[in-house]
Amino acid sequence: MIIDYTYFTGLLSIGLSPDTGAPSTTRDAEREKIEYYIMVYEREYLRKILGENMCSKFIDYLNSEEDNVDKWEKLLALLSEKYSPIACYIFFKYIKEGNYSVTRVGTVTSADDDVVSPMVIQIRAWNDMVDMNKRVYQLLQADEYEGVRFDPSMICRINSMGI
Repeated sequence: MIIDYTYFTGLLSIGLSPDTGAPSTTRDAEREKIEYYIMVYEREYLRKILGENMCSKFIDYLNSEEDNVDKWEKLLALLSEKYSPIACYIFFKYIKEGNYSVTRVGTVTSADDDVVSPMVIQIRAWNDMVDMNKRVYQLLQADEYEGVRFDPSMICRINSMGI
């Protein structure tokens, strides 16, 4: 994996409390949940920006002991910035699928289905990802990335009206 749960702070906070060394069942459960989302949606993100074949090659590189390959290291550097397009994509999915509301301290749910729409924060996360993806797309236009199949939806901004 390129990112981990530590990417979900600040603008992408899911409310994970800091690890103080004391046991916390809630923190452990939330961490496990976001790690599962990372496992599923990081690969989906990579397939959308690279295509199936190049995604497999990139993942093989990440899992190998191979010396630095410049083209993959440049891509990895863009994808692993602390405010990462992968983290934005995963955050978007996490909020959408969980129907969470987001506050300054993270995500909240309501037992009585009285939930504030998470749409505003989702739209910001998606559009931030799109802005970062434009840099990724520019990098992937180089000859050394021949064979990339970039999904155009990954550079399309969204708004609350669906247009």
